[in-house]
Amino acid sequence: MKFVLSLLIVSTLSAASLVPAAFGQASADSAARATREQTIRQALIQKIEQAKYQKLKDALALDDATAQKFFSIYKPAEQDIQSLVKQRNDAMKALAEATQNGATDAQLATLAQNVRSLNEQISSREHKLDQDLKPVLTPAQQAKLLVFEHQFNQRVRQELASRQAQNERAQLRALRQQLRRQRIKNQLLKKKTAAKSGSQR
Repeated sequence: MKFVLSLLIVSTLSAASLVPAAFGQASADSAARATREQTIRQALIQKIEQAKYQKLKDALALDDATAQKFFSIYKPAEQDIQSLVKQRNDAMKALAEATQNGATDAQLATLAQNVRSLNEQISSREHKLDQDLKPVLTPAQQAKLLVFEHQFNQRVRQELASRQAQNERAQLRALRQQLRRQRIKNQLLKKKTAAKSGSQR
């Protein structure tokens, strides 16, 4: 059973939806902003997590007793896979950087093996989840779970792309405003310099 962890995507989405601080802010402001971002990120993850689990319960038509059994298996597995996916993504990033930075063959082989090992661990954990859920879900419910996960994650990825685009546009607007202010300052400085030069003649 393939589970692309949506909450991991959501954590990235929440960070990407926040516009970076303006240039030149003090480090104290940056620290406060980071704290606010973390609080917002956690609140957003919890909100989407709750919504997902309620939608999942409805989609699988789970009664309260079955839902309790299902989520006691599903939630820990989801957390495990989230952690493994993050490790795999970090390992893949390290491998990509190593290929660009002249790493030795031995170093590249070690990094590549780490990525392969994490992929195997993800597949193994997903398989275990699949097996653990068989006594709880009917084949029809298992099929609905696959469809739900695919559609939910697809919507999250679309939202992530939308938020990233909004963030990029906001950063571009901020940069244009900064350049505009700088041009105005340069023009004023040029006028003052010209006026001062004229008065000295």
